[in-house]
Amino acid sequence: KEGDFIVQNLILLLVLAAGAYYDVREHRIPNWWVAVSAVCGILLSMVESGAPPGPAAYLKECGLFLARMLTVSALFFPLFICRMIGAGDIKLAALICGYSGFAGGASAIGLGFLIGAFWSFLKMMVKGSFHERFCYLAAYIRRIYHTKTITAYYDKARDGTEAVIPLGVCLFFGTMAFIMMPG
Repeated sequence: KEGDFIVQNLILLLVLAAGAYYDVREHRIPNWWVAVSAVCGILLSMVESGAPPGPAAYLKECGLFLARMLTVSALFFPLFICRMIGAGDIKLAALICGYSGFAGGASAIGLGFLIGAFWSFLKMMVKGSFHERFCYLAAYIRRIYHTKTITAYYDKARDGTEAVIPLGVCLFFGTMAFIMMPG
């Protein structure tokens, strides 16, 4: 089973590396890439399940993989509605949990978010925009509190891409760090 674990992690890292590439280059992750990656993950989970081959076992593995993806997508969807995270980032996070399960996926995503927070902090410090960004966040929170309506935190037309970090890259490195951790 150790060999299966290594193959699964290598494929996941390849999937995330391509997603990170698209995120840096195009600021989006194509749906076709997510679909191909999900099919690969489903097929891999069917092969690695160890269950006797058969339609019931394959349907079960397919259902579990897709259920993990849908759960993660639903959890992060409110952040997408507020435009605090991109849809592609949610798709990559869903793939991470699809491949790694909830516990491993949550750890990898958490590490990716920490890397993203550190990268954002450094970017704000270098550009001298730390105070400006936190004032913007405070104004956003006040606006939601007073109007009782959810609005987009980020608007590309208004905000540009200066403050954006490619979270797909962070998720890739977070997953890599999780995989490399002992134990």
